[in-house]
Amino acid sequence: MESKIFTRLLIFGAMNTAAFMFSQNTENDTITRGKAIDEVVVTGNANPKASIKTSTSISTLKMKDIENAAPRTTAEIFRTIPGIRSESSGGEGNSNITVRGVPVSAGGSRYLLIQEDGLPVMQFGDIAFGTQDQFTRFDSFVSRVEALRGGSASVFASNSPAGIINFITKTGEKEGGSVTQQMGLNYKNYRTDFDYGTRIAEGTYASVGGFYRIGDGPRKTGFNSNNGGQFRISLLKKFDRGSFRVYAKFLDDRTAAYMPMPVSVTGTDSDPKWSSLPSYNILTGALQTINLQHDRTLGNDGNIFNSDVSDGMHSISKTIGAEFNYDLGEGWKFEEKIRYAANNGQFIAPFPASVSKGSDFFTAANFTNFGSAVYAGTNTTVDMNAYYMKLALFNVKLNNFNNFVNDFNISKKWSNVKMNAGLYKSTQNINMSWMWNNYIQEVSDNNARLVDVKNASGAFITDQGLLNYGMKDWGNLKRDYNTKYDITAPHAQIEINATDKLTIDAGARYDIGKVTGYFSGATVTYTSRDMNGNGVIDIPEQMVGSNDNINVPVNYRYGIFGYSVGANYALNNKNAVFARVSQGGSASADRILFSGYNYTNNDDPALDAVKVNKVNQVEAGYKLRGAGYFLNTTLFYAGTKEANYEATTQRKTENKYQSLGVELDGYYRISKSFDVKAGLTYTHAAIKNALDPTIIGNMPRRTPKFMYSVNPNFNMDKLNVGFYLIGATKAFTQDNNKLIMPGYALVNPYVSYQVMKNLTVSVNANNVFNTIAVTEAEEGSITGGNGIIRARTLPGSSYSASVKFDF
Repeated sequence: MESKIFTRLLIFGAMNTAAFMFSQNTENDTITRGKAIDEVVVTGNANPKASIKTSTSISTLKMKDIENAAPRTTAEIFRTIPGIRSESSGGEGNSNITVRGVPVSAGGSRYLLIQEDGLPVMQFGDIAFGTQDQFTRFDSFVSRVEALRGGSASVFASNSPAGIINFITKTGEKEGGSVTQQMGLNYKNYRTDFDYGTRIAEGTYASVGGFYRIGDGPRKTGFNSNNGGQFRISLLKKFDRGSFRVYAKFLDDRTAAYMPMPVSVTGTDSDPKWSSLPSYNILTGALQTINLQHDRTLGNDGNIFNSDVSDGMHSISKTIGAEFNYDLGEGWKFEEKIRYAANNGQFIAPFPASVSKGSDFFTAANFTNFGSAVYAGTNTTVDMNAYYMKLALFNVKLNNFNNFVNDFNISKKWSNVKMNAGLYKSTQNINMSWMWNNYIQEVSDNNARLVDVKNASGAFITDQGLLNYGMKDWGNLKRDYNTKYDITAPHAQIEINATDKLTIDAGARYDIGKVTGYFSGATVTYTSRDMNGNGVIDIPEQMVGSNDNINVPVNYRYGIFGYSVGANYALNNKNAVFARVSQGGSASADRILFSGYNYTNNDDPALDAVKVNKVNQVEAGYKLRGAGYFLNTTLFYAGTKEANYEATTQRKTENKYQSLGVELDGYYRISKSFDVKAGLTYTHAAIKNALDPTIIGNMPRRTPKFMYSVNPNFNMDKLNVGFYLIGATKAFTQDNNKLIMPGYALVNPYVSYQVMKNLTVSVNANNVFNTIAVTEAEEGSITGGNGIIRARTLPGSSYSASVKFDF
């Protein structure tokens, strides 16, 4: 196996050698469509510079690139960036994102942070039911997106050792604006984006922007599942020696959360056939239904809590921030970034705890003293040949996810040396309440019906489909979190221009973390309560899940030492090579709570082993620039040690991982009107150690060996036509390496026409061939099962049209 890997790397090396030889007789030039690669980059660099002069891997997406790719969610923006795996099957949030084979062992993105204007949206990327993409929205107020992959992120951001994705917003320095109206052609989606920037006085600029949308989204939920928007404003003052900027954002948006769905899988683990059930299309269906829009549960404060299921992922963020930089003279500069965000909301979505055919589902094994089952609100007996689900309705109130971030930097530049030192300070609240219920629902993507069950005596053991107030099968799960994470991180970097061709940089960061607060709900408790107010204690009301109100204190500290050392050598003005060695880590936040550790004993070796997830990285690369082409090649290695606790499986893990591979990012202008951009990532990953010895040596779950994207683009006069081909090879659903998720290739075409100078009409498509692209699955094998796997797939074909007016 290792020899095959080495052979592939040799092939890639030969390709780059040939490219280097070809470049020696090519005139140097700056290409228009790929210009972003050679523009000055600010993310993950103490001294902003052209990317070919850095020892980092960084890509820039401009507005036109993103518009052509037609992302339906924030996470879909990242799917064309080499090295980044973005599982965007969950909707507008709750996406799993990782870099270069670093594992996705929990939801979200533990090792990569999303930033807005250089500061993180959330201090942790994998908070349960409160991931950072839930509080991030792309709109026309964004100027560009910079994506840094690799170890230099260890010294430029806390809890982001594998990479940074930075949304850089407009300041108003460029006069003008735009209004874009987008409409779904085969699904209900109406969205308006706007932005405008102008100079309002000498050296003073203002800009505003945002979006509003309403619709169903690409899956059928039976109601308006997308409803909300975002507004942003910025004011910039530039003066002789610096600038000051203040900005604000208000986000209030509701979107559907798509959980794993019932999928038919036949064949064998090694050669499975994934397909839709007769009653449920996995490309267009959703578990949400008009028959389950209201949920009543017992709040953790002891009061009845009512929810609207159509709220889905309801994200509210009120943000204000400022930036200040000043040239002190004699090579000294000062820079300050500060931001406060008040975040809250709700996450409510149905999750299939179990799925089977009626003849297997409605038995005494599942329902004690089972008598019969009818569709809720009717006397119609259920079809025993149809499929049914026990649903866990994830209902999580995001009470307080506020955060404060401040990054202070001072730098000094000599002739060949630049030093930077700074102090980063942040606080992140994680205050949420889990209030889950258990329902019975048929498997259908067309207004699925709830099911009521009677016992042998004819008495209902359910109430309008509700089986349990709480999640009895999973130990209740009435949880309260009220924790605060305080981070102080001094950091320093030095860059030395050793010669005209050689640049060396080094940096270090030390995160001092303090965690305080408490959580409750660790033990299973039940109470008797008249929940529906009918004056009778019905069977589901005899055991109502409740919070134990036993507060478990949390008070511990952690430290993360990160460093990165890199060098870049310019062979000539078109070729450069670089190398980097890094170490970093990401602190475990709420993911290790409820795992039974002593959270107030800093000397407890068991807690100490899981407080920090560590990543060591090595990378080396080659960058080529020429007239009408570029090629970036990076060989990488990453070793990861982490701990996790998964709520749906009640499973604790402590694993070590290793990944190595190569990342290619290229562009070639074939003619004046035709060019191609492409990216390819090869990853060989393995589990090196684990609590479960049977998985040691296996490939980490959901890790494909190859990921790729290809974008041919034809541009002539007023017409722009092209497509994105985005794909991945097969991967395993779980770490046991049995059941295979098949490889896939999605084709996303686009066409735009400039009707007049300031008016453009576009039509975009996603997954035009309705390819089944499975991104994750709960089961690790079909052996011994019933032919049903709970999995998430990317949505099927969706088409949209937009009209953009520039002014």
